[in-house]
Amino acid sequence: MLDQYSRWGELLLSGYESSRMALSGFSIAGGLGGVVVCGMGGSGVSGDFLSVIGRLYGARLPILVFKGFDLPEWFSNHLVVAVSYSGNTLETIECSRRARSLGARVVHVSSGGLLMSEAEREGIPWIPLEQGLVPRVALPSMVGALLGLTNILGVTSVGDEVLLEAYYALKNTLVDDAKSMADRVLDADILVVGACGLYGVLAERFRSEFSENSKMLVKAEVYPESAHNDIVAWQVKRRAKIAFIAIKGGGGLCDRIMEFVSRKYREHGVVEELNLGAPSLASVLRGALLGGYASVLVARERGVEPSTTPVIDEYKRVLAGGMHA
Repeated sequence: MLDQYSRWGELLLSGYESSRMALSGFSIAGGLGGVVVCGMGGSGVSGDFLSVIGRLYGARLPILVFKGFDLPEWFSNHLVVAVSYSGNTLETIECSRRARSLGARVVHVSSGGLLMSEAEREGIPWIPLEQGLVPRVALPSMVGALLGLTNILGVTSVGDEVLLEAYYALKNTLVDDAKSMADRVLDADILVVGACGLYGVLAERFRSEFSENSKMLVKAEVYPESAHNDIVAWQVKRRAKIAFIAIKGGGGLCDRIMEFVSRKYREHGVVEELNLGAPSLASVLRGALLGGYASVLVARERGVEPSTTPVIDEYKRVLAGGMHA
């Protein structure tokens, strides 16, 4: 998995180019209410990143994320992008089918699977992803593919210089850069990750990475909202050994909030501060890469296998029993 994480710069650009090639000449006639990314887990989070990118670089239409299968009717005038790395995520397949039943326009993104075969059968545009990756490690490939799509449609206008900046930031981020983070949280019973504003997407990404890779109990706190509820839990001392990752950057009010939060965290456990500077495509993806590296390092030290998720496999088998053919 560390080898796959080390290829993130390459995966970002290859996903972007795959999208541009697959959708050459693609356009949508008529009005478009926005873009909805439909996906689950490590695939669905690519939509969260695209939404943040849209906010950073001035998306011309709303970019929304739907994580489920019962897509509401009001999305019928949106472009629904079904993203599943494997192509076999049941909720995402059902979301695509629901979108089509509502008359929504649909694009599929996957490395193969049912999303590919249904796209071929139904004439749905399909963006192919590189095969053979652990799905959650394929994040930059999916982000690149989505960004290529929204650039083609004119929903976003993220230039080549922004992509290249992100590429070099990822290429120059090494596993050793995440070692101090891994060392700080290694012995924790509970890991809490806090971030503010646009970096809130990283708190959620870290939660999923350390849950899946390290098999840790992880809680994400996204500020300023968490300052009105989650933070109250830290008024009371806990017997559990708690570690905190405070993701900083962005300036303004978020800096003041995270300084306060870090002080409160230190009263309850060890704190690792990750300062990423002003939000950008490069900084957001670099932060995600550091979290991925650290989660695998923790898994290795704890003697757990980061790539396997048997409980999720069991869940998918149960869900498949109610899947429509």
